[in-house]
Amino acid sequence: MLFALHIRNIALIDDAEIEFQNGLNVLTGETGAGKSILIGSINLLLGDRANRELIRQDAERAEVSGIFYVENEMQKNALADLGILPEEDGSVTLSRQLLRDGKNLCKIAGRTATLSELKEAGSLLVNIHGQHDSQALLSPNQHIHFLDSFLKDEGKHALSDYQAAYREWKSLLKQSDDFDLDEAEKLRKIDMLTYESDEIRSANLIPTEEDELKAKRDIINHKKRLEESVATALSALCDAGDGPDARQSLSVAAQNLADAASFDSSLSDLSARLEALAEEADDVSRAVRNYFDRLSEDDQPIDEIEARLDVIYRLKRKYGATVEAVIAHGEACEAELAKLQNAEAQKEQLLKELAMAEEKANALAEKLSSLRKEAIPHIEEKVSETLHFLNMPDAAFAVIMTEMPLGTLGAEQVSFFIKTNAGEDYRPLNKIVSGGELSRIMLAIKSVLTDGDAAQTLIFDEIDTGVSGSTAQKIGRKLRELSNTKQVLCVTHLAQIAAMATTHFLIEKSAEDGRTKTKVTPLTPDDRIEELARIISGDAVTETTRKQARELIQYGDMYD
Repeated sequence: MLFALHIRNIALIDDAEIEFQNGLNVLTGETGAGKSILIGSINLLLGDRANRELIRQDAERAEVSGIFYVENEMQKNALADLGILPEEDGSVTLSRQLLRDGKNLCKIAGRTATLSELKEAGSLLVNIHGQHDSQALLSPNQHIHFLDSFLKDEGKHALSDYQAAYREWKSLLKQSDDFDLDEAEKLRKIDMLTYESDEIRSANLIPTEEDELKAKRDIINHKKRLEESVATALSALCDAGDGPDARQSLSVAAQNLADAASFDSSLSDLSARLEALAEEADDVSRAVRNYFDRLSEDDQPIDEIEARLDVIYRLKRKYGATVEAVIAHGEACEAELAKLQNAEAQKEQLLKELAMAEEKANALAEKLSSLRKEAIPHIEEKVSETLHFLNMPDAAFAVIMTEMPLGTLGAEQVSFFIKTNAGEDYRPLNKIVSGGELSRIMLAIKSVLTDGDAAQTLIFDEIDTGVSGSTAQKIGRKLRELSNTKQVLCVTHLAQIAAMATTHFLIEKSAEDGRTKTKVTPLTPDDRIEELARIISGDAVTETTRKQARELIQYGDMYD
């Protein structure tokens, strides 16, 4: 259940803390008081798309958070599958901040989460039924989703298994189509791939070769200068002629400093360092001598190097920006060439796999269809019974399944039909034009489909559209009935529905310090009578309307 909701800086709400209860929580208030803002805030918490315009003027961010208590194993298990574990007291906290630059900061149970994770978790905690659901009911394409939601976990697993098999079948089908190139096109492609792979393979490319060739070219182009510089370095290091060279001078210095260190130990460190320098000078001398000898012997013609670089540049222009990319292109050509050359054997194997995949998809589609067919009579009966209770005594609800080719949702199309009066034919649900009828149909369907949902909080917005009188009272009774097993939140304009509440909140706006603010207040029994009287008669509250309010409340209390 949703225990506490905190809203800060959203539209007209600067700071509101609301504690909901089990049972039927009703929210009422004058038009424009902020009821839609409250529902919108809950939608934000559940991961709906946000508009920066929702942020209250002069605020940098809007915030909404909710504390939920997880009260059944189905919900715990579903949350655990998402890696969400309630606190010791069974609570889970969701929060979302909306920043001016459009960024979101979402948290689940204290850890940072993505918006999609917040939405997935929210769907396990709350079901909101409002205008969007009415539009979905009028869209035949959505009816199959309503039906599948009734199937619960078994249906979800069956649908998931089918969709995995369907994707595999479609993937193999596409591969099969790729094999069906006409013969001329296949030969043309084989010629092209053969030419490209041969050209690259015959070049015998080595990934590091280009850099090595460029280095050699630089050496050859500056060989005379290199020889002069290295010879001069050698002379200074180890071949100075009549005078001492650097290596000899370091050796003499090291020997003398070692002799001095034998008398003064403070020179020992310097002596060791100088000895290391002398040894390093020997090593450097040998390395420079070896380099000079190789430089003299390296006589690869510059034309050979330029010709090889030209081959590499040409292949790079045709097949890739780097030598590695050219090699990879050649390997891809060879793989595709092998595929085309072995096409017949591969196609025969693919067709076997395709047939098996299609058979599996059909079998899983049939299983899914069976589950749907088994559920339909129960849904039809329960929805029709609920419509009868909601003052549509002659209504009958029907779910029509039409066989279709395999698709992403199975092998059938699902459509909701209804007849509202005796003697009428069934008509598609989207032909129902009465807002009152649509509200009742939506409530009937939702009350049946949400019976086994993990979500323990149901929110109804605009459920009273187009109804009044005894019909409104029946809707209130149905909501009260639902609240015996689920927590229900309902925004309403009708006294008959509000009177059924176990907890009643008033949403009102006022001006403070030159700013308009919305606040949400739980009503005392006396305040509740005043609010119901206001709903009944508008501003002209009288003892008569108060009496009517008391009678409505007494009627509602009969259903405890």
